[in-house]
Amino acid sequence: MVFFVILGLFPSALVYAEGSSTTSTSQNSAIGTYNLILLEDYNFQGGDVQGQAFIGGDLNAQGHYAEFGSRLENTDTAIDAVTIVGDVNANGVRVLRDNNLVYGGALNASVVELNDGNDGQLINNPSLSISDMASELHADTAYYASLTSNGTYSNGVFNYAGSDSVAVFDISALDIFSQNSNLSLNWGAAETVIINVSAEGFANNNIAIGGGVNLNNGFTQQSGFSNILWNFYDAQTINFNGVAMKGSVLAPFADTSGGASFDGAFAANSYTGAREFHNFVFNYERPRDVVEVSEPSVAFITAFLMFSLLARRRSRAEQR
Repeated sequence: MVFFVILGLFPSALVYAEGSSTTSTSQNSAIGTYNLILLEDYNFQGGDVQGQAFIGGDLNAQGHYAEFGSRLENTDTAIDAVTIVGDVNANGVRVLRDNNLVYGGALNASVVELNDGNDGQLINNPSLSISDMASELHADTAYYASLTSNGTYSNGVFNYAGSDSVAVFDISALDIFSQNSNLSLNWGAAETVIINVSAEGFANNNIAIGGGVNLNNGFTQQSGFSNILWNFYDAQTINFNGVAMKGSVLAPFADTSGGASFDGAFAANSYTGAREFHNFVFNYERPRDVVEVSEPSVAFITAFLMFSLLARRRSRAEQR
């Protein structure tokens, strides 16, 4: 039996287990639903979020109009295009495609526009919480980081030649995001690509992507934007600089900034910048089976997972 641990995030921890008797959920994942998820603040300096957004802290957009939902479908029933657990601080907020703005704190905006119909509403809900979303994202990043690599990387090329439907790569950000890197992807028969990116080599796990980094062949087709996931499982900060990310980004422990644009779901602790989040979400559903285990078992499994991750880093370092 293989266990995937959700590291120290639950009072009575949940552990993912293959081949056990469990309760399963069938709902869409957070990164399969939302275009932007931030566990804390969105420090908005421009740009827009074309899909749904869930912000666990405040929207800080003083001096700006923040726009959400321009590429959502205009249906007969309004959805929550943007949910803000904290305060709304902005000159104005524009919600498109006849959908809702939901907030939990104070509304400090001169103008709120609910456009393209009569169904969208401005809803104050003080009971909003980010805790369930945070638990899910932390579980996601732990699960994907635990997958065994079955692809290779060399000289800027990610290559997968297997027959599994999921291609998994394990790489250091230092190896792929140096100045003027050109990256390409051959994903063969795979339907989904997971790229686990460690912050190894960066001081305090603070990743700074070099200038002139380009994602080329294999990354640029729109069909891939919803089927590629970059899992920054241990980053504390990420400066995306001028890179145009292709595929979803999962970095739930990282305060993030920069980037040229983002084609895929984007989940992080916070974001500061003026970039566009294009409405692509992650199509893959990871196993959702869960079982409850005792705290001593959690401690043992957590230690085992940490040992495994350290061993994998050591093995990768020896192969360089």
